[in-house]
Amino acid sequence: MDNKLTKKRLSDFLSYDWIIMLVVIVAAIVLWELVYTIAAVRLTEGQNFKYYYDVNMYAGNDAAFYSLITEDEDDPVFSYDVLSVTSESLSSDYNVLNLRLSVYEGDVIFTDKKPEDSGNNRAKSIVDSERVYVLTDLLNDGVNYLAGFLKDGLSTQANGKEVVFDYNNLDEQKIRDNFLSRMRKDNRFRTDAQKEEGFYLEADRIKKVCEELEKFDYLLTVCEEEDMFFRYTRGQQALDEALAADSTVSAEEREQRQAVVDAEKEAGRENAPYGILLEKFTGGGRQVSEFFRRSDGTDATDAVLMTFDFYDIADAGLHDLQFETVSFINRIVEEFSDIFSSRTGG
Repeated sequence: MDNKLTKKRLSDFLSYDWIIMLVVIVAAIVLWELVYTIAAVRLTEGQNFKYYYDVNMYAGNDAAFYSLITEDEDDPVFSYDVLSVTSESLSSDYNVLNLRLSVYEGDVIFTDKKPEDSGNNRAKSIVDSERVYVLTDLLNDGVNYLAGFLKDGLSTQANGKEVVFDYNNLDEQKIRDNFLSRMRKDNRFRTDAQKEEGFYLEADRIKKVCEELEKFDYLLTVCEEEDMFFRYTRGQQALDEALAADSTVSAEEREQRQAVVDAEKEAGRENAPYGILLEKFTGGGRQVSEFFRRSDGTDATDAVLMTFDFYDIADAGLHDLQFETVSFINRIVEEFSDIFSSRTGG
C-alpha cells in the first residue's frame, strides 16, 4: 500500500477533515480545563490572608514587610491552611474596602486616627461602617473556639481560660472530627493517607492557635496598662456629626444614630479597644515608622492596626482561620517592639 504523504493527500485531508480536527482540539481543551478544575485547590476566603493599607497610609515598604511575614520557614506566621497572602493599598478616589469586605476579602487594616478637616478620622469611620473586631472579643472568641476541643471534664468556666492555652488539655479526636468535616471538599485530602497527613498539619495549627492566643492575652494586658489601645464607641462620630450646630441631619436620623451609640454602651462596648496604636511600639529590631505611617508623616504617629471580624461566617472557611489574624498581630509586636521580651516563658 502506498502511504507516502504528498501535497495532494495532505490537501485532501485538510479539505475534508478540518472540522473533525477542530472538534478534537476543542474537546482536548475542554478536557484539560475539566481536569485542572477538578484537581485544583480552590481557595476559600479564609485561606487567603489579606491586609490593607488605608487611603492615608504609606505602602512603599510593603515588599520588605511581605517578605518579613512570609519567608521565615523555621517560624512561619501562618498555618498550613493559609495558601495565599496578599495586600492592597486603598485609594481615596475609589475606595473599594466596603466592596471587598462584603465578600469577606480582608483580615487586617493599617489605618490612622488623625482628625480630618471635618473633624472625623478614618479609624472611627471604618469602625462605624465595617465589621471591625473589638480586640478583647477576638481573644474571647479564640478561647471559646479552643474550648470546643477540650477533653471531657474540662471547661473554661471551671478551670479558667488558661486551660485552653495548653494543647495537652485538648481532645485530638475532636480536632480530627472537625478537620475531616471542614476539609471534606478540599482536594488536598482525598485519600486516607492524605487525610492522616492533613490531621497532623491540623494538630500543629491548633497548637499554634493555643500558643498565639496565650501571647495575645498577654499583649492585651500590656496594651491596657500602657494605654496602647485605639478606643472608640461605635457610632459616636456619626452622632457627633449629627449633633453639630451646623448639621443638616434630620431629627429622625439623629435619633437613629443616638440609638446606635446607646446600644453599644448597653452592650458594654463604650470606648471599646478596636485597634492598637502602632506609635507605641518601641525597642524592637525594626522601626515601626519604616513600614507603617501616614503618607504625609515621618513617624508612626496616629497609625492604627485593626482587624476584621468574620468569625461567624463558617461557610467561607473563616470560622476556623479567624485566628490567623492573632498570629499576624503577634508577629508585628515581636518585630517592632520589646513587649514580649519580658513575658514569662516568652
